[in-house]
Amino acid sequence: MQGWIALENGSVFFGDSFGYLETVEGELVFNTSMTGYQEALTDPSYAGQMLMFTFPQIGNYGCSPKYYESSKIQVNACLVKEWCRSPHQGKMNLDEWLKEEKIPGLEGIDTRQLTIITREAGTLRAVICTDGKITPKQGVQRAKQMEWPSDSNLVSMVSTKRKYKRGTEGPRITLFDWGVKQSIVKNLAKICQVTVVPWNYDIEKVKATEPELVFMSNGPGDPDHKDMKPVVNTVKSILKEIPVVGICLGHQILGLALGGETYKLKYGHRGGNQPVKELKTDNVFITSQNHGFALHKLPNKVKETFVNLNDGTCEGIESKNCWSVQFHPEAAPGPMDANILFKRVLETING
Repeated sequence: MQGWIALENGSVFFGDSFGYLETVEGELVFNTSMTGYQEALTDPSYAGQMLMFTFPQIGNYGCSPKYYESSKIQVNACLVKEWCRSPHQGKMNLDEWLKEEKIPGLEGIDTRQLTIITREAGTLRAVICTDGKITPKQGVQRAKQMEWPSDSNLVSMVSTKRKYKRGTEGPRITLFDWGVKQSIVKNLAKICQVTVVPWNYDIEKVKATEPELVFMSNGPGDPDHKDMKPVVNTVKSILKEIPVVGICLGHQILGLALGGETYKLKYGHRGGNQPVKELKTDNVFITSQNHGFALHKLPNKVKETFVNLNDGTCEGIESKNCWSVQFHPEAAPGPMDANILFKRVLETING
């Protein structure tokens, strides 16, 4: 069946439907990674978004739960130039996986042109129709009128509803789940005893877990959302007593707690090829990233530690008893350059 995507700027692109047949709306974003489509599609940081892959063929090695970053696909829709009919590992193909998870897919569109539009106009609201229930004209109007996903409290939607533990040896870490990728939990559990807690745990509940360090995860949405302000205040209190480390959204929340500000990027950083320079050493890491907001206007007490070499945005900060990075050192998907930062977690605990 023919399908299409309609953008709020009036553009319409036609393609072939695959996956689940449905009409959905969301924020169109693109990812430049050549591999790791399973990790990307299951990354909770993509909640509320339609994910377009710039690599021309997706699904080459099938779909296996072994590589999922959460319990389900988190995107609203998937857009590709071509999906692979016969994965070489013989596992479930992309079409079957999307059908199982009830996620619509669109194939055969000009992903290069859509990427150019996104880079020039900025991230756009969009509607995808794969079931023929509305017209493209109706889709454009619906895209113009829809709320931005970041206007909602996406963190509350993707966070764990209950506390759980991973790892049996090492220091005690309490991890705020704001949409955590399981590869972060696994990396920490190799060296620490990790207690994962819901997004809105207050200071008393956090202290009851007896942490030697509080770790703040990645996640979707606007870090300065009104529902996140109590969380920022909780982090301010934690900073007075316990070391704190953050990744991605955790980096942004830490920056807000320290007195900085955040802003929305034109089209975000999403992919496995983002060059980041460590200011202290001039070393350059090729990193995996997935975020649409960034930190700026940091107070003097906060030191910038990493910068993005593409656009100069803040990629890391440190202050008394805390530090954070915007990129993903667990690198799933992506290069392993920055994986060494997990060792620094132990160094932070040990002083």
